[in-house]
Amino acid sequence: MATERDMLNLLLERYTAVRRGTISDRWVRAEHVKSSMGYADGDRIADFVAGDKYGGGAAGEKLALHGHEVKVSRADWLTELRDPSKAEAIKQYMHHWWLVVPDASIVKPGELPDGWGLLAPDGNGKLRAKKTAPRLTPEPPPLTFIISLMASAARTAHREPLHRDAPVTFGRRSIRHCGVCMTISPCPIHQPRAAAAAHALKEAS
Repeated sequence: MATERDMLNLLLERYTAVRRGTISDRWVRAEHVKSSMGYADGDRIADFVAGDKYGGGAAGEKLALHGHEVKVSRADWLTELRDPSKAEAIKQYMHHWWLVVPDASIVKPGELPDGWGLLAPDGNGKLRAKKTAPRLTPEPPPLTFIISLMASAARTAHREPLHRDAPVTFGRRSIRHCGVCMTISPCPIHQPRAAAAAHALKEAS
């Protein structure tokens, strides 16, 4: 059975797009984003928020925050449906809002609320939109939420090497570099699995 961590890892993968030859990533990623700072409103948490930095024009009209609720079972989803105010605490600040499930059959026809999209893995294990989340008109977020989002993004960036290696980007002459710090790949800090494998191969030779 898929876990929340499994689904978060798929979201990390979906929202990573490093431009070739640079360490410029289209996305900013944040896990477990609280609706406010501290513990006063700690039960209002978005499982994952992705910020799209590619504005699409001079006015940045395509800049967007994508919020996500992860539900790994039918029971989890039914609990969510019984309390729509829980999601609304953060959804109100998002341009897109997604439900993320390991199997689309968790959500029965007609259950997905208005304004929600649905993501589920395809046959290759990649998250795909079963229903596209429409663009919403968000409320201006308060400073407490902005700082909470920043804190979550920083924690997520620090912890990413625990869950996956950073992507590879290519420099001059197609030399492989770390997609986070641009050192020669494999980077021992941001690509620890690849670095360990390379070290083991070197020791064995």
